[in-house]
Amino acid sequence: MTHSDHKKYYSSFLKGHEGLLHFAAHSHHFWPDVTRKAHLDYWDDCALLSDQKWEKIFGTVIPKAQEHIAHLLGLKDSNQIVFAPNTHELLSRILSLFVGKSELKILTTSSEFHSWRRQIQRLQELPGVQVESFSTTDFLNNRRSLIEGLKKSLTKKPDLFFISQVFFDSGLALTDAELSELQEATDKNTIMIVDGYHGFGAIPTNLSKLEGKIFYLGGGYKYAQAGEGVGFMVVPKGDWRPVYTGWFAEYGKLSHPSGKEVGYTQDGMAFFGATQDPSGLYRFNATWDLFKEDGLTLNKIHEYVISLQKYFIENLPKTFLERFSLNPLFTSELSWHGHFLTFEAESLTAANEAYESLKGLKIIIDLRGKRLRFGFGLYQSQADIQEMIKRINTF
Repeated sequence: MTHSDHKKYYSSFLKGHEGLLHFAAHSHHFWPDVTRKAHLDYWDDCALLSDQKWEKIFGTVIPKAQEHIAHLLGLKDSNQIVFAPNTHELLSRILSLFVGKSELKILTTSSEFHSWRRQIQRLQELPGVQVESFSTTDFLNNRRSLIEGLKKSLTKKPDLFFISQVFFDSGLALTDAELSELQEATDKNTIMIVDGYHGFGAIPTNLSKLEGKIFYLGGGYKYAQAGEGVGFMVVPKGDWRPVYTGWFAEYGKLSHPSGKEVGYTQDGMAFFGATQDPSGLYRFNATWDLFKEDGLTLNKIHEYVISLQKYFIENLPKTFLERFSLNPLFTSELSWHGHFLTFEAESLTAANEAYESLKGLKIIIDLRGKRLRFGFGLYQSQADIQEMIKRINTF
């Protein structure tokens, strides 16, 4: 398959963005054309089955989505995968495990996404909640500084350890081996959560050594190319009893510890919530059924995106690089880097001005503080990058 062949999957979104250079795949990835039919298939199932549709959703649609995710992550047990409208809902269920406890100690980093950042800031207003937010600044220049610093903090045995696989503000990523190293340094009573949203569907990930040891969060909005409503979590086996629960968690065989307590399933479904729109799961299955049928593996997707990133870096005008700094690690460590490149401006004002200038040139990226983020995906070609560089040369 040549570089231009990938565009065939995205004709509708490309037509909708005609004239624009959309380099924000890390924010909202285009959906393959097959997702439109999948979306309509859900409508047709509702019209045909009404309330009986849940039998198909729980009997066919969800198991297929679980199998796709298990395959993409190198997992053996797909039953430990649970869904929600978004990952924040799933994360809230984990936090509800601590309801009633007098103390909660959390270890995290300074580069976690806004929902988590906001949530723990709110929790810190409560008595007994302690949060250590480890700075990722040195990680930009020294990978080991972050790993060793976190391992030292883990000796304090926090109740919860939350960290991203790919940091949303820089694109720098932890390898499977580094995640395993951190897990091995984690106390058996500490819950470790990996936010894999910027990694899932982008970076080849093998969680086989971590299966049953960590919670892993991901979803469909970005590289899974299925849009909203496909938050998922990989759950370690255990007798989990989240306080925040809903009736979906009663699908399956329930365990009643004392006969009076609320029962939970013994798999990932223990973290299921309540009624949700499952159309995203239809879209997700259609996307990854297509890629599987065409032999488009995650390794091939990652290699293709790396080639685009390298071409962009190698051909950027010096004037742009002088104004916006790109960390040296980007050019040598792309194999474990996220699918977006981050350029840092001298100030918030300079970043905003550059963002608006690029928008005026019909180049769509996004902005995080002083950092301009350029995202790459299958629907782009080398010719698109050449055109983007040509436009950048004019501002």
